[in-house]
Amino acid sequence: MEPRKSIRIEELEREHPLRQLPYTVPEDYFDKLPSQIQAKATQRPQERSVISWSWQRSATALAGAGLVAALVWITYPQKQEALGPDMLSEVSNKAIADYLSEQDISEFDLTDVQASTKAAPGDSTLLQFLDVSPKSIQQLLESEPILNETI
Repeated sequence: MEPRKSIRIEELEREHPLRQLPYTVPEDYFDKLPSQIQAKATQRPQERSVISWSWQRSATALAGAGLVAALVWITYPQKQEALGPDMLSEVSNKAIADYLSEQDISEFDLTDVQASTKAAPGDSTLLQFLDVSPKSIQQLLESEPILNETI
């Protein structure tokens, strides 16, 4: 590897590109500069234009709001109310049986649901239906560790 050779600008010829000034300044630039700065500093700032509200903007905003409302209306799920007994009376027993067999629901499943809903209208009835005594509930609560919790 060769040692670096240092270049001295004084040793270069006057026409060499490294000896030339890279930038040029227009004539009388520095003479005119203070007056240009003073003129710009004393100018009043231009007033900002106020955005006006036109009927096109109103129509666009209304169309956008209408589009959003239409999308909400279309995509919002409809709530189905419970069918009354008069609606179900028009359905034949055979149609109900066919539907239940298609859904793979047996008669025993239906009787279990009916028995549990009739037997448990409230929380206290549910405990009686489960045949759980208060003594066994107390034993279970005492056997569970409580870690710095307040009840």
